[in-house]
Amino acid sequence: MASKKSKVDQLTEKTGAMALNHTNATSSQTAHYYIDRKESDTISFARLEKGLLLFINVYETSKSTLATEMLFWDHRLCANVIITGTCSKPSDQCRSEHQTSYRQMNLCPHWYINNRCTLGTKCRNSHQLEAIPNEHRNIRTETESDVFKLIRFIRNFAGHYNETVIDDRQELYKDILVIMVHLVHALSRKNPQSIKHLHLFLEKTTINQMIAEEDLLRELEKPFSVPEVFFDLRLNYSANWYRPTGNKRDVDFNQLSSRFVAYFNRIFVDYYQGRLKSRGAKAAWS
Repeated sequence: MASKKSKVDQLTEKTGAMALNHTNATSSQTAHYYIDRKESDTISFARLEKGLLLFINVYETSKSTLATEMLFWDHRLCANVIITGTCSKPSDQCRSEHQTSYRQMNLCPHWYINNRCTLGTKCRNSHQLEAIPNEHRNIRTETESDVFKLIRFIRNFAGHYNETVIDDRQELYKDILVIMVHLVHALSRKNPQSIKHLHLFLEKTTINQMIAEEDLLRELEKPFSVPEVFFDLRLNYSANWYRPTGNKRDVDFNQLSSRFVAYFNRIFVDYYQGRLKSRGAKAAWS
């Protein structure tokens, strides 16, 4: 007897395996997590609050250790120091950070400083970071830096969000909730083929409003299309900064090193021990 197809698989077949963004042919989309929701159902900001409190703690706990490494991934190191080893300005007068052992003589300074270069493919210099600083211990890949940027975004969102300037609040809340689910699933301790860790760290009702457990676990194995604006360190929260149809970036939360995951495992366990256990919550892992 043929196995029953999940609703997610059925949706994929109906759409001819076409993703919502042409660059995301094999990735998961927020809509996949809410197939069973009625259009009349709404998600309130309160559904985010338990997760927001969690990631405020996760970010504040980890930033002192990871902030120095993130200077590299945020392109906040001095391009002159990276390319030549020196800068014409003293470190206290340069807008960028000088303390790095990283060197890359072929790095395009325009791309590094502005995230773009007007020469495009005609540029003779490199538009990518070709190695990792020797002093980096925890964040050693672009994916790992993206994951930390998402943690930072959620923390900043919690502190600066102004709902009156956002037109598509429901879609924004869904995007953030799905990202929280991915982060908890990737970084917290858990039992195999279980979502109890999601119920522990996030609002249980919120998880129950998504697709069934079997389908949810299947979706979490795929890369997820994250709104590009969530990675913007200069995000202006007083403007209408979010649009559901904006550019997306695929993040594969399953491509994280064991060292990176173990680092955050400890933070999640400490959060449980310090914040949740005393309220009667049971650990979601054996």
